[in-house]
Order: sequence, then C-alpha cells, then structure tokens
Amino acid sequence: MKKLIQQYPIVALLTVLSFAVALLLAASHNNLFPFSLWNEHRVPREPINLTAVPLGTINKPVQIIRTGSVEHATSTPITADFSGLLSELYVAEGQVVKAGQPLLKLQAQASSEPIAAQAAESSPQAQTNYDNALKEFNRLQKLFELGAIPRRQVDTAAARLQEAKENLSNVQNTTQSSSSTISGSTTISAPIDGIVTGLSTSSGKTVQAGQQLLSLGSGQEVEVVIPLNQNDLYLVHLGTPATIEVSGQTIGGQISSIYPRIEAEEVSAYLAHMKLAANPNGLLTFGMSVTIHIDTGKTTPAPAVPKSSIFQDDQGRNLIYLAVSEKALLQEISIGETIGDFTEITSDPPQQSMIITSNIDDIKNGDAIAVTQDQTN
Repeated sequence: MKKLIQQYPIVALLTVLSFAVALLLAASHNNLFPFSLWNEHRVPREPINLTAVPLGTINKPVQIIRTGSVEHATSTPITADFSGLLSELYVAEGQVVKAGQPLLKLQAQASSEPIAAQAAESSPQAQTNYDNALKEFNRLQKLFELGAIPRRQVDTAAARLQEAKENLSNVQNTTQSSSSTISGSTTISAPIDGIVTGLSTSSGKTVQAGQQLLSLGSGQEVEVVIPLNQNDLYLVHLGTPATIEVSGQTIGGQISSIYPRIEAEEVSAYLAHMKLAANPNGLLTFGMSVTIHIDTGKTTPAPAVPKSSIFQDDQGRNLIYLAVSEKALLQEISIGETIGDFTEITSDPPQQSMIITSNIDDIKNGDAIAVTQDQTN
C-alpha cells in the first residue's frame, strides 16, 4: 500500500478527497453530520404553497348486505272446497289477475253442504283465536317496551298471531265460498294479485274436494330468500328495493314478503322473499348462493376526504398528505365508498387535521409548506 501511494500520489489524494466529499454529502442529507456548521451554511428550501381542507363527511346510504339462496318461487294454491263440477272457468294459463277477481265456478254436489256448515261453525272460533292472539301480542309488546320481558317472548307471540291470522283467513275464504253458493254453485275468486300458473283442469270437468285447480304466483320460476335478524326489520319492509350482482350483471327486485322462521317454538330468524324484476337468460338457478344488497333508503354520516387528495404508492397503499405544524406528513388510510367528489375513510380518520389537496406530486414527507384553505370543497 505504501509503495502504491508513493508511486501514484495524485491518484491517492483524489480518492481520499472524493470519499470525504461523498461522506459529507450523505451525512448532511440524512441529518447525521455531527456538527451543525454544515447545515448553517445550507440555503433552506422555501415552503411549498398549497391548499388544504378539513376532514369532511358524506351521507352514506345504509345498506344491509346478506348472503341468501335462490329458491323455487312460492305460490298460492287454489283448491276445490268440495267435490263437484267445474261449470265455468274465467281465466287462462299465464293470465294476470287481481285480488277478488272471479277465477271459476263450481257446481256443488249434495255432499258439499256438510262442509259448508262445518266452515260456518269454525269461523267464530277462528276469530276468537285471532282476537286472543292479538291481545296477547299487544300485552307482551308493552311489557317489552318497559323492559320487563325478553324480546323472544314478543317474537313467539308474533308468530302465533301470524298463524291465527292465516287460519282465520282460510276459514273466512271457505265460508265466503260457501255463502256465495246459489242454486248449488259457488264462485271462487282470487285471494291475492298474481299470475295464473299450473292450471290443471278445464270447464266441464269433475273435481274432488281439496284438489288443486291452479296456483297464483309471481310468474317467476325462482326467487331469492334472505335471512334477516330482528333489528333488520326496522329498516326492511315490503317493497324495499334490493339488488344482486351475478357474473357482472346487476339484477334488481324488491322484498315481496317476510315470514318468521320458527325453531323450538321460538322465532330464530326472519326470511325475506325477494321478487326479481327479471332473470336474464336464466342466470339465477335453484340452489345458488348469492349476495344481496338491500337499499334501506336511510343514510348515515361518514368521514370523507376529497378523492383528488388520495394517491397510491408502488405497493398499492392508499395515502394522503396532512398539513400539520406547517409540514406535510404522509398518512396511510383505508377507503370505502366514493360519493361525488368525496371518498369515505374507513380507518381512524385524522381528526382536526387539514387534508392537502394540491401540489401532491411536488411534495415529500416532512416538507415545509404554506397552507391556504381551499374554499371550493
């Protein structure tokens, strides 16, 4: 080494000087230089002028997201209350009918009279059962509101009330059919709005008591069944819109009915039935599991920042710059829904901080800044 230095003194000197300069520059850039003399003679960088806004809010739509299943569409069967002759048929397969619209006329046989009498005798008892169930439900509901009983007792009473209501409706329909018998005939009318499906007989045919003559349904082969909990019922009602995303397509519909699911004589959950607006190309098939977005029509405030203030690094992280004590500080965030010009923040929001909205590409973490509040946001 000594011989090399003696042979090439100039090269050795230049090497030492280059190493020293590089060391000084690196130490200065990383604030590692042990003395402050170097920094005292550096020209400070001028603060960067930029705009910033406070943390904002958006009114985020409240959606209930549940996993449901595609099931065969439910329908209401229309059966013969007694044996007889189908003398008139007023509807055809696929016809749309309204509640109360006549469907067919049956010519009663003599054996139908005891059935009519039995239906008339059952009607007062069914009404009494319904009245008692309604009183019990109202009583328990008041106790629940006072905090005196658990929710499950109210749910059980609600299920019993629903059962009593259905029994009363069935008896009344039978009694009504019997009471409309004129000269041994009776007219059966549609109990609900629907589409005639499964028409299994024709005019002039003999039918038996209890025989299903046709069904009234939505006309769809499938519907979506969605499990709900008790709290969901405050937001989901008949007619509430819902959507399904399948294979890149959005299929809309609405809640057409809600029924309690009874297990061990208690309501374990509620099942909402979604009537589909369409099923393009039979995309939804029986047994499929789908994710349903139910639009409750309600909104809730959520913290948000201008979407123009968000950028991503090479790792795909969402970042913003905060203006804190006249410096730009980098902040990683998690984001949610974008509404208009603002994007929701789902991570802990930077409270009482200003969000930098301009010159984002010109600043680095820790840069000195001069902030002007953005009045446009």
